[in-house]
Amino acid sequence: FPARKTLEAWSSLKVCRLTVASGEAGLDLESSELGLLVEEVAASPGQDSALHRGVLIIGIDGAPLLGLPEAQVSGLFGSGFRDGAKLLLVSADELREAMIERDSKEECPCEELANYELLHRAKSSTEYDAVVKIPVGRATVWSLSPEAMDSLRQDLTHVGERFQLNAEAKINRGGNVESIVLSGLSSAIALARPEVVQILQFYREGEWQGADPRADPSVRPELGTGTGAGDQPATEQIPVGLTDLRQFMYHDHTADIIVHAWGRTRAEAFAQVVVGMFNYMTEVEHVDVHCSIEVEAIGHDLLDLLYHLLDEFLFVFGTEMHISRHVEIVEFDEEALRIKARGYGEKMNLNKHEQGTEIKAITMHMMKILGPDSMMSEAGTGNRPQDDEESAKRVQQGFPHEAYVLLDI
Repeated sequence: FPARKTLEAWSSLKVCRLTVASGEAGLDLESSELGLLVEEVAASPGQDSALHRGVLIIGIDGAPLLGLPEAQVSGLFGSGFRDGAKLLLVSADELREAMIERDSKEECPCEELANYELLHRAKSSTEYDAVVKIPVGRATVWSLSPEAMDSLRQDLTHVGERFQLNAEAKINRGGNVESIVLSGLSSAIALARPEVVQILQFYREGEWQGADPRADPSVRPELGTGTGAGDQPATEQIPVGLTDLRQFMYHDHTADIIVHAWGRTRAEAFAQVVVGMFNYMTEVEHVDVHCSIEVEAIGHDLLDLLYHLLDEFLFVFGTEMHISRHVEIVEFDEEALRIKARGYGEKMNLNKHEQGTEIKAITMHMMKILGPDSMMSEAGTGNRPQDDEESAKRVQQGFPHEAYVLLDI
């Protein structure tokens, strides 16, 4: 912003601390490429006077929200959502005025500012080192010509330099590309991931003439010669005992929706949250089981693990349109905070499946995980509330584990 290069040039720029109690902040927020617009502030739990209706949250704990896609804004805010998080605020009116001034002088766009800030901030207490694997396709690998491989590596080098992380292609023994591996700070990976998906789509659609995506049955031998969600085999065998459970319900939340699921075990509750998410997109009763997909996730606590599990399933839907009618938790290491899950279903077909509501992003806002005696939320771990009659009834019925997740729609 040419006329506002110093902090003093911004009359409304402020920093305050977020107040969160029992997993709630009492804020009604609208995400946009300018950040998060505060539309309403409830009386409870009480916020700093600087955090009021009409201001934009453009950063949280050093992570910039200005100039990012809406889904990334919600995701980054959800990752940093906690009591005491440092918020950077600016008046929406003043920011719009500054944008008009900047555009009239043909200055750089907001997203470049966001990237500049990303590359120059220190690691915050809410960030952590992470590794994310983005497959080129389910049960498929890519055989690329030397020219195409060089081009892909150059693209990944550019991504790494832009977002200050490591991006490289994982090559199998046959010399084929299996996936793209991103390693670095969690926030940097969140920003880089959509760009990597676009790069893969560029090759997948044949815009690079040297690309020759082809099925590799050895990647998923349990599916025989199937090639994943893109091809629809006649049927997929689901494990014995994996029944058609529907242990979830929905709670309205302003412009968003809360999926509330329960189970006999924590793994079952997690699986039912995933099914509940897909059911909100389209009724899973009309989804047949033609193929399966696998996802893996890690987290720094159970809330973060659940967030990443849902995000992995949502990512597969976004890239392959796979809807899971059943979800099986294959591995769940609560101490190492790792989880592997398999979803059984088919590729979404608008001629067959009625389109429900689009899920833009998973959030950690208001996320809760309940056990027989405990409750985890962004506010910390405490005793399970005893004043919820419906919850107490579920415990008596043998469903002591519950999970609540707010989805951005």
